[in-house]
Amino acid sequence: MAAYATVDQLAASMRLTVTAKNQEWLQSCLDAAAAEIDHMLDRFATEPLPVPPPALAVQENVAIAVEFWKINDAAFGGVGFADIGVLKVPRDLFARHAAVLMPLTQQFGVA
Repeated sequence: MAAYATVDQLAASMRLTVTAKNQEWLQSCLDAAAAEIDHMLDRFATEPLPVPPPALAVQENVAIAVEFWKINDAAFGGVGFADIGVLKVPRDLFARHAAVLMPLTQQFGVA
């Protein structure tokens, strides 16, 4: 399993500069997000995503990785912002990502 997006793409989406200090954590967030995507997609082993991956997989890899990057700021269920108050973290962080990725999903785990 490999990330579908690059560290540079993730950093650009968060307006960060990749440094020796943050590169490993950026990659870790991308890898964890890719694992979530692979779980959500539940693709047949004989039909992995093509290389290069579809833009939808790249975009969602970045979006989920951003959430992993920022999750420590929301450790108590909210993210504080001086201008607008506290934003409550959604209960299911990844349900909306699963819905977005549905066009690439092959199995749905219906029992």
